[in-house]
Amino acid sequence: MRNLTPPALRAETIFEDCVSNIGSAVKAAEFRRAKHLIENAESDYLTAAQNHVLFKLPASIEGNDALLFGGLSKRDVKGLYSDQMVPPKKVARHYYDKLVVSAPQRRCPFCGFGRATTLDHFLNKADYPWLAIVPINLVPACKDCNHGKSTSRALSANKQILHPYFEGSELTDDQWLFASVIPSTPLAIDYRAEPPTKWGTALQLRVKQHFKDFDLKARFSVEATTELSPLRFTLKPIDTSAGRLGVRQHLTAVASGEHENIKNSWKTALYQALAESDWYIDGGYLMK
Repeated sequence: MRNLTPPALRAETIFEDCVSNIGSAVKAAEFRRAKHLIENAESDYLTAAQNHVLFKLPASIEGNDALLFGGLSKRDVKGLYSDQMVPPKKVARHYYDKLVVSAPQRRCPFCGFGRATTLDHFLNKADYPWLAIVPINLVPACKDCNHGKSTSRALSANKQILHPYFEGSELTDDQWLFASVIPSTPLAIDYRAEPPTKWGTALQLRVKQHFKDFDLKARFSVEATTELSPLRFTLKPIDTSAGRLGVRQHLTAVASGEHENIKNSWKTALYQALAESDWYIDGGYLMK
């Protein structure tokens, strides 16, 4: 997980461009009368997110055809996003694009390695339609994280996944992602989330929930496999010239560099595990 700076953009700005492009004057007028509901939802969301209690926000259990305000149905409210903000030729599309590219190096903050090409509704618009165009609820994400994330609502603080806009620095300052080498053919890497006990129970459980919900154990293992295959061609000549000590020193140096760059990346955990594995250093690296 990568922390992101929350967008300075507010729903009011997006709302105006969305509503100005609605073909029906009657429908546009209805939305303008409902503007305060979006602004209130944004304010409540901000307070809850800062205190890590988004699970307390009331959800909308109505069907898509139910009227939420005046003549506006739930489908209409959700449509501000899908009909006005997403289509490439719509006036409000540039806000969508601006939020997507806000992720540093276009990396998905949920997994840390996928390319951010879409926006994820942190609280889904089916349950929270008034948050459909609220920028702090829209997180740049890769397609795997956006489509793979569970749409079920968290009903307790412990079940909440990590929010890239509202987490503390401990998630990047302290290491919580680790891996182990599984001596086998083919070679396998086992990833795990082990948050420091000093964080407290709630945050530890949220990190583990995030790790589970985004299937990071399996996805990181796939990334590790692509790294391991060519690595044997690097380590073999090192072993020939400098022996197992040279191999360990190389792996340790790479692990140190990755750790200095990003403590909780799949690559950091991978090289730490490789450097600590006698089996891998003693020839396991030749396993395909």
